[in-house]
Amino acid sequence: MKSPRALLVVFVVSLVFPLGMRPARADRLELRSVEQSIQRSGARWMPAENRITRLRPDERRAYLGLKKAPSPPKILLSPRRQATGFPARVDWRDRDGENWVTPVKDQGACGSCWAFAAVAALESTIAIGSGNPTLALDLSEQFLLSCSPGGCDGYWIGPTLSFLRTVGTVDEPCFPYKASDSTPCSQRCSDWSDRIIQIASWTSLPNSVDSIRAAINQSVVIAGFDVYADFYYYSGGVYEHVWGELEGGHAVALVGYDDVEHAWIAKNSWGAAWGDGGFFKILWGDSGIGSDGAMLQYSNPCDDDADGFEDPTCGGTDCGDTDYRIHPGAAEICDGKDSDCDGQVPAAEADADADGWPLCADCDDRLATANPEAVEVCGDGIDEDCSGKADDRDADGDGHVDIACGGADCDDQNPDVHPGAPEICDNLDSNCDGIVPGDETDLDADTWMPCAGDCNDANPAVHPGTPEVCGNGLDDDCDNQKDDRDSECPAAGWGPASPANSGPGAASGHRPARQWMAGSYLILFLIPIFPKALQSYLRRRRRGPV
Repeated sequence: MKSPRALLVVFVVSLVFPLGMRPARADRLELRSVEQSIQRSGARWMPAENRITRLRPDERRAYLGLKKAPSPPKILLSPRRQATGFPARVDWRDRDGENWVTPVKDQGACGSCWAFAAVAALESTIAIGSGNPTLALDLSEQFLLSCSPGGCDGYWIGPTLSFLRTVGTVDEPCFPYKASDSTPCSQRCSDWSDRIIQIASWTSLPNSVDSIRAAINQSVVIAGFDVYADFYYYSGGVYEHVWGELEGGHAVALVGYDDVEHAWIAKNSWGAAWGDGGFFKILWGDSGIGSDGAMLQYSNPCDDDADGFEDPTCGGTDCGDTDYRIHPGAAEICDGKDSDCDGQVPAAEADADADGWPLCADCDDRLATANPEAVEVCGDGIDEDCSGKADDRDADGDGHVDIACGGADCDDQNPDVHPGAPEICDNLDSNCDGIVPGDETDLDADTWMPCAGDCNDANPAVHPGTPEVCGNGLDDDCDNQKDDRDSECPAAGWGPASPANSGPGAASGHRPARQWMAGSYLILFLIPIFPKALQSYLRRRRRGPV
């Protein structure tokens, strides 16, 4: 006969482990591990609990779904900027004062990220290509999920885009999202063929910083990457992998980039409550970001501006098919054009001084240099910028006047630079004190400054994100270890390991986090049961054999 203690252990093991339950607040223990790993690595992002982190591991993985294409030869991602002529920062959520990105959606517990990334890119591509930011596009992911070969177990980007080219998708009301691939294609709306939208073509992008930056300057693009367990906890900053195992592939839409932060700006499909309003930033080259990259091309020759009015060459009545504001019935606006197609341009829209500004928006239509966007010329007594005050140059609109006009703004082209502005990591004298902080220098010209994480500004090969080079006596990857002490370099009993697994305990024979966490959960489960079991056992001993 087994002892009461043995029976108790058998009962607990048989109860807990077959159920595969995730112990309550396990995500808090993981969160602490992620926080510690971020501190050790010096990464620049913030973790937090959310509804995804509270799920079981298998439930979390259901939110992924990218099947990655066979990998081509690896392309080295260099943080050093090679291409020129691009803005230092692009964000299609605010470009030219307009938002060209549709709202974040939620794919639910279905591995349909491939469909959401493709549709997100398509919605923005149509708006950007037509020059019409007012489009309220909401296209159907369920059409792809039910009518293409892809499903909730994932799919590839290439075949998805080929489907969008040959078949297309419909609007969301025609086929609302069900988060299920068991919904038959026949449940689409009856007039679906009249509501179909197709892409003209698509282009695969090399996984290089310059190629992706060039593409994002034209439109929103698709990209894949590897998701590790720590990514679920992202809440802000520039993500890079520091902790946890590989969970699977994921597809997102890249809506921008930032050269200072060396990061892509991405739109996810886990709802607006996750991450930074549903968006996240990720370090260039981290976690394979940029794999399976693609850019879409959309065109509708009969309605270039996507305003719903066709060009006369297609039998329509749109007299200006490159401007969504011009078509029969459109209101006249101050643009110097016949917006309502009545054959007449209003007198107030005349442009007597031929400066490109019609009278209705020009404060002086006799002077070609005077209009709302003219630069104020100090000392001429003319209000060139139509601000209501002559000679008050404030080109960057920060409320601080240029020193050439008697003000104190030392850089009137940058709204972040003026007296009293805080110093930020931009290599500029932001507060106009005549001194650029030492940590904002970039002595080795690798585009990484000390304030942005460069741990050795005398060596262009050393900064966060660069791999550890064994045997050179330097801490190349900025993990506070070098060569014989670095977990990436096999020496003195250390085995090869990834940076995410380095740090205290990585080589000391400690049990992996998952092992000691599992042991901790078992102990916590036994604590309330053990006293009663012990009392029962002692009473039996006092009574003696039965």
